[in-house]
Amino acid sequence: MILYYSSTGNSYHVAQEIARQHLGELINMAKPGDRQRYVLADGETLFIVTFNCFWGVSKLVRDFFRLHQFSNVQTIVAVITCGGYLGAGDHALQRILKAKNLPQAAVYDLIMVTNYVVFHEVPEPDAQKQALTAADSRLQQILSGQAKPYCSSAPVRILGIFVHGLYAIFRRTKAFSVSGACIGCGKCVRDCPVQAMEIFQGKVRWRKKSCDHCLKCLHSCPTLAINYGRYGRSTLGKRRYRYPGP
Repeated sequence: MILYYSSTGNSYHVAQEIARQHLGELINMAKPGDRQRYVLADGETLFIVTFNCFWGVSKLVRDFFRLHQFSNVQTIVAVITCGGYLGAGDHALQRILKAKNLPQAAVYDLIMVTNYVVFHEVPEPDAQKQALTAADSRLQQILSGQAKPYCSSAPVRILGIFVHGLYAIFRRTKAFSVSGACIGCGKCVRDCPVQAMEIFQGKVRWRKKSCDHCLKCLHSCPTLAINYGRYGRSTLGKRRYRYPGP
């Protein structure tokens, strides 16, 4: 069984590759349906694939585990995609699993192409290809048991409390803005994993005070109308990113 959560396609690509090799059921944590209990077959591995979120995991992932039950889970392997450094992301996930009385996971970091354009720049296409090729090579090492699990140090875990604490601030939707380029197509509304957006008088607006801060709306907007930061300056003019594949 493969649980995944993806915003711009990196984690989905990883989940697909795991499913191809292990023939497991793919479950999107953003759209779990009405199912409340997940029962694994004897000897089946539970895979968790998500992205690094301020050295932790997103609220959606935390809520998914809080709201669902799991049975017959003996082995967990987690792959957390990131743009450069996982920080205390492994420790954050382990705490969630412990709270559900689930086994501790073998957690692996997987550096791919960053999509967090609030702080960073998306690399140029050639650099993206190189990063994704390297990521696929490392993923094969992970799945074949040749890679060493990631383990954050005690100082990083302490610092991680502060870093992930910033997440609550950045989740506030008042920092998003939409320009006159918005055509009211509704793609962002349909894509939002927490239904934080709506179309009002032909333009998008945020109807919730906070969201999951996945930036899927920003990267998926066909007219680049959505930005983040004061007057959109944090992301204005920056390259957008979607995983270049199915």
